[in-house]
Amino acid sequence: MPAEKYHICVPEENYLERIDTFVTGALEMDFSRSFIQKLITKGMIRVNGKSIKQNYRVKTDDAIEIRIPEPEDLSLVPENIPLDIVYEDESIAIINKSPGLVVHPGPGNWNRTLVNALLFHLKDLSSIGGTARPGIIHRLDKDTSGLMIIAKNDYAHRFLSKKFAQREISKRYAAVIVGKPRKEHDIIDEPIGRHPKYRHKMTIREDGRPAITEFSIKRVLNSRLGTFSLLDVILHTGRTHQIRVHLSSLGNPIVGDYIYSKRAHKYHVSHLLLGATYLEFEHPADGRIVQFETALPENIASFIKKLERTG
Repeated sequence: MPAEKYHICVPEENYLERIDTFVTGALEMDFSRSFIQKLITKGMIRVNGKSIKQNYRVKTDDAIEIRIPEPEDLSLVPENIPLDIVYEDESIAIINKSPGLVVHPGPGNWNRTLVNALLFHLKDLSSIGGTARPGIIHRLDKDTSGLMIIAKNDYAHRFLSKKFAQREISKRYAAVIVGKPRKEHDIIDEPIGRHPKYRHKMTIREDGRPAITEFSIKRVLNSRLGTFSLLDVILHTGRTHQIRVHLSSLGNPIVGDYIYSKRAHKYHVSHLLLGATYLEFEHPADGRIVQFETALPENIASFIKKLERTG
């Protein structure tokens, strides 16, 4: 099968970053650094039309072309991957996704995904999402942890997909950001669209799609590493990278955000400190309102403890 091609232009803030690190973070297609390094070795990643070495450091406005080969066998297999199932009945399951777990198969990650785990742990899954996305109604980015709804039959899938489209499913997130916002509580109502030059990024733009993010400061953390804030975030719309773009626009990027923060590497966290902690929606089987809540994700709790020790 032909290789998929992706093109990235390097922003100024990534100047002199190792190419494997930059491509892994920029594409956000759940590639590992080792996979990117293999593509470099095979000549499938080129910079300004030329082959490069693994230790190449990118320059501002470098034009990077990445070719991702498609696997010959696209069949999905159940895999015994640990899965935190918070709730399950005949219609739905609620899972607490760990950070770093890819939701569904795609280029560079055709196995070891949440879907592979679902096929192993759950007896039934809806088919509307297609063969590569059974049961998947919505998704979280690879590095984002937290609660997800899984549909176990097609009726539940259609019902909940409609509720998502009508914004009738309540979603809350916990996030640790750099610094402290000016307001204790704020609603960011700014449209979001694809960045006109750096196509792997989203940005606030007048012709973008409506996007509304509400947040409250839960705690301010002062330490030798600096000042950070733990936020409770309510997502009123569901645009790509919405929370990350909106908070970064305030000058308060999420810790561990390698796309929207120039200082992401400074804090030495392996995953984005963003987690979906609360869901509320109408159950597709009987219409009752159900609520699910989880504790702070472990990566967020660990970072807070680290700050407390250095306070």
